[in-house]
Amino acid sequence: MLQAVPDVQQALVKTHRLTIVVATPLASTLGQLKENIVSALNQFEDEENAAGVPKVSDVGDFEVCRLNVSTNKYIIISTSGANAKTTIKDAGLKGWEKLFLRFKDEE
Repeated sequence: MLQAVPDVQQALVKTHRLTIVVATPLASTLGQLKENIVSALNQFEDEENAAGVPKVSDVGDFEVCRLNVSTNKYIIISTSGANAKTTIKDAGLKGWEKLFLRFKDEE
């Protein structure tokens, strides 16, 4: 018996001290995923600042990465330019995949 593929995936987005779960429809784009992450990070500003998470005001303040388990290195998921319009499904992101944020310097 075939199981239906869910329309929405959960992504575990991790900082160095915080993990948030972001629900993302498969048809949404990587750009929309970053917007959802900004919204989630800014939802509880006081608690996040206490957790040591840098303040994020724009999708350009951070990069989304995934871990390559065979090399144990982080790979940046390109979300700029035309790649921002790539869907979650086409990017190969799987349900409950751990994504990592790399914050850019404020300078």
